[in-house]
Amino acid sequence: MKNYFKINYIESILLIVGFIVLNLFNVIFRKLLISINLPESMMFSISYTIPFIFLFIFISHQAQKKNLFIDLTMKLSPWYFYIVMFFMMLCMIVVNEYLSSLVPRDGPILGNMYKEIEEFLKEEIKTPIPFFSTTVLLAPICEEVLFRGIILNGMLKNKIHPIKAILFSSFLFGLTHMNPWQFVGGFIIGSFIGFIYFITTSIIDCILLHVFNNAFAIFTMFFFMKNEEIISQEITVNFWIILIIIFTTIISGSIFLFKKRKKIFLNKKK
Repeated sequence: MKNYFKINYIESILLIVGFIVLNLFNVIFRKLLISINLPESMMFSISYTIPFIFLFIFISHQAQKKNLFIDLTMKLSPWYFYIVMFFMMLCMIVVNEYLSSLVPRDGPILGNMYKEIEEFLKEEIKTPIPFFSTTVLLAPICEEVLFRGIILNGMLKNKIHPIKAILFSSFLFGLTHMNPWQFVGGFIIGSFIGFIYFITTSIIDCILLHVFNNAFAIFTMFFFMKNEEIISQEITVNFWIILIIIFTTIISGSIFLFKKRKKIFLNKKK
């Protein structure tokens, strides 16, 4: 019988604190990369990946030292799961966009923070290939392995209640984005992807959903960056109709997937 990697609340927090500290050293990493004449186009991708590499090496070393097995299941779910999951994800993106838009974007603190983020994105998007490849491919792989494959999976293996494990790992996921708008998105989208991981136990499914979310976000940012009209108008009848459709899709999709999970689990036990 395999001895699985497990993690508790405190260990999860310490892991993320370590990850944030590594990210703060990105300034040093970037200067080091500049000193070896690395092309500017590759700078964003490499500096983004370095903290994850250090963290994964540390976790892997600790697991090997204690003879623990990290269960990163790389399997595809039945095709009809993806139809349901991607429709649900699209609904979650709409909910996330609306709730994120409620966070103020002006004022001495939030206003300056939002301008810095905008300037950073405008600068990075000047080299679209490394920016897109990092945001749409590297980020989903690295983040899903860490937050769903290691933290959420480790908490579930530690017999922590699934709802608590999903919400807590999503809270940490939002926290690492280091700004209130992406914190909201990280928590909402992270909770949904965490739920999907609980249903399918597949990192591949989580990565695909994350890719879809980031690609959608980049697409809208690329084409609508100059349009600052976010959904902040009065709530209309149309909005309520859309809201009903969204929540009906999410709830019915969740019930469908949960029933399928129970059926698969029962079949395995027979």
